[in-house]
Amino acid sequence: MKVGRNKYDLFFGFGKENEEDTSGWNYYHRFTHRPTLDEIKAVINRQIDADTDETILHGMTWEGKPVKLDSESQTNLLGLLLSAQGGMATFPKKYKLGDYPDGSAAYHEFADATEFIAFVSAAIAHKDNAYAKGWNEKEALEKSNWSAFTINE
Repeated sequence: MKVGRNKYDLFFGFGKENEEDTSGWNYYHRFTHRPTLDEIKAVINRQIDADTDETILHGMTWEGKPVKLDSESQTNLLGLLLSAQGGMATFPKKYKLGDYPDGSAAYHEFADATEFIAFVSAAIAHKDNAYAKGWNEKEALEKSNWSAFTINE
């Protein structure tokens, strides 16, 4: 939508903080030129990628505790998983999962290898599901009927 001289606003998507919320928000991007369809799609695709990364990083909980799945954590989990599967890890094992919103650490003590392996399996499933959701959104974007799309002057 043209909102001024060389100003075009793009509003897309819709999200809610919680499923039970009755209102939500849209994404917004301002162009300083009349955007092409490819530029608009690129903005939306970048947002889908950012949302997917954020979901992987902060979208998991384990027994009510927040889990942070950054690259370092994923590497550490893989190493611990291999040692647990090989019988080289000792349990119980206390592990920092992530941080609570107030900044305090969220720890969990894994009683045995079986519980730890279940946690890592859940983390892998969480990451796989986040990627699948992002891919589905991108596929839906590509299949959208863009022929009816116009940029208001």
